[in-house]
Amino acid sequence: MNRLSTSIFACLMAIAAMAQINVVVEYDVTTRDFDSGNAYTHKMTLVANPAKSLYFNKMSQYVDSCNSTPEGKAKLREIQLKAWRVVQPDGTVTYDGRKLGLAPEKKHFLYVAKESEQAKMTVYDLNAGELWQYDEPFSEMEWTIANDLTKNILGYECIMAQTDYHGRKWTAWFSPEIPVHEGPWKLHGLPGMVLRAEAGDRFIIEATEVGSTKQAVPAVYSVKDYAKGERKQILADHEHYENNLESMLGAQGIKMNGDGSPANLPEFDREQRAWETDY
Repeated sequence: MNRLSTSIFACLMAIAAMAQINVVVEYDVTTRDFDSGNAYTHKMTLVANPAKSLYFNKMSQYVDSCNSTPEGKAKLREIQLKAWRVVQPDGTVTYDGRKLGLAPEKKHFLYVAKESEQAKMTVYDLNAGELWQYDEPFSEMEWTIANDLTKNILGYECIMAQTDYHGRKWTAWFSPEIPVHEGPWKLHGLPGMVLRAEAGDRFIIEATEVGSTKQAVPAVYSVKDYAKGERKQILADHEHYENNLESMLGAQGIKMNGDGSPANLPEFDREQRAWETDY
C-alpha cells in the first residue's frame, strides 16, 4: 500500500460515485498482561469509506471465510493437518501441538462494523465462551479537540483529541489529511482518520501503514452464529465467566490441573483488563 496525499484523497472523494475507493489502515494494538505487565502486540486492519467501515484481524477473517462453507472448512482443515503433521522414522504420522502456529488460526474474535448513515456500530466478539453481537449509537462518544497540539505520524500531520468513553479516558491523534471520519476499534467522529489512540499504557493502537483498495468494505461472515445482546450485560457476563471458569468446569468434571489441584486463577480485574469498565 502506498501513502495517499491530500490531493489524491480529494480526487478519490470526487469520483466516489463512479468507483468507491476505500481507505485501508493497518494498526499495531498493544495491551499489557494484567499480572506480569508484559506488553503484547497484535495486528488489526481498518477498511473504511465515508459511509461504512470494518475493523478486524486479517487472519481471523480468513479463517472465518473458510469456515463459512463446507468446502472452505475442509480445505482449512487440510492445510492445518499438513502443517501439524510429523512423519516418524518408522513412517507413522503424528501431530505436534507445538506446530499450531504454522497453520491459519483464529486468535482474535473482534469485529467492529460502523455505518455512518445509521449513526451506529455493531460489535461482534467472543464473550463468556460464546459469540455475541450488539449495537451501539455513535452519540456515546464525544471529543474535545486540542488544535494546538499536533504530531506527525507516518508523514501525516495529526491533531490531538480526547474523550471519556465507557470508563476510560482516550487520547487520539487524527489526521484531517485523510478525510474519512473514522478510526480503529470503536473510535470515530473526528474530522479525519485516527492514526494513534491510547488509554494509559495498557491500551495503545498505532497505525503502521496507510493505503487504499478498490475492494469493498468486508462483511462479517456467519453473522447468524452471533447471539444478540446488550453491551453492559455481555461484558458483565464475561467478567462473571472469567471469575468462575474453574468452578464451572469442575461441575462438568473437568480439572484445569492434571493432578486435580486448584488452578487458583487470578480474579478478573476490569480496570486492568477490560477496554470498557462502565458495566
